[in-house]
Amino acid sequence: MRSGIEVLKVIVLAAVLVVCATMAHSQEKSATNDPAKPAEAAPQPGPEMDKLKFLLGTWNVDAEYAKSPMFPQGGKAPGWYKAQLGPGGFSIVADFEANGPFGKEIGHQVLSWDPKQKSYTTVTVGNSFPGVVVGHARWDGDNLVTESEFDMESGKMSMRATYSHIREKSTHIEEMVRAGDGPFQQVYSGNATKK
Repeated sequence: MRSGIEVLKVIVLAAVLVVCATMAHSQEKSATNDPAKPAEAAPQPGPEMDKLKFLLGTWNVDAEYAKSPMFPQGGKAPGWYKAQLGPGGFSIVADFEANGPFGKEIGHQVLSWDPKQKSYTTVTVGNSFPGVVVGHARWDGDNLVTESEFDMESGKMSMRATYSHIREKSTHIEEMVRAGDGPFQQVYSGNATKK
């Protein structure tokens, strides 16, 4: 038979455990139901993403490649570009297709504001090159300028695309490329019209 002191110890220990469990449950419940504590708001896209909304929708593109060492024959490059908001509005997700000097070009593009870099990041994949092309974009006055670098068999290439004369239903696009550290040369010029 247990002594009175042992029984008292068991009762006190049980009481302490019940009190601790009740306090923990009470704190958990008050943390989730405290009307005085405001719920943490979900992050919202900033004004930088609002500036890209001109891209949203379906665009017809009437473009031409200039004759150049990269495109000796030049030629027309009709196509389309279709953009929509990505998850949460933090990105623009686009599909594109064009018929140019190298045949049909098909791809996907994502643009998103990177607050740490204080610029947009662009990621493009397509059927005319392996892997991904990662670049950056920024506003130069009223023009959106995207810049990227990628490797080709002949060495490093840089590309710059400028969206100018941006209107609700139209924009002008020019692309320039350079090999290595050479000068940029315009290779593409087009007008996009929103459907």
